[in-house]
Amino acid sequence: MKVKVLDHLKDGKKIELGSGKTFRTVFRTVDRETCGSELLASGITYFEPGTSSSVHSHLSSEEINLVIKGSGILESEGERLPFKAMDYLFIPKGVEHRHHNTGKETLVLLWLYTPPGELPRD
Repeated sequence: MKVKVLDHLKDGKKIELGSGKTFRTVFRTVDRETCGSELLASGITYFEPGTSSSVHSHLSSEEINLVIKGSGILESEGERLPFKAMDYLFIPKGVEHRHHNTGKETLVLLWLYTPPGELPRD
């Protein structure tokens, strides 16, 4: 069968990134390895309150995030843009950015890169 229904917790590749204030848990669920995707990569990242990603960019990939739960700040190029549940975030290729969970609950972000890109290293 070519189509798939995937459970990100069961079928995704669990990756723990960063440490301390940049620690987060990623489930990379759609990519070539998990389901044969050639043109995109997607997954879900969990940020606990007070944590953030490292400053990073995806040199060859555009990125879209959908905020499933929580709120925070998207920091990029000197700007700090607030976001909340069900907001979309768009990050052009090569643009450095950082996600901050400024809320009191776990921030849950669905992310999608196209073409498939690498996750930050920390």
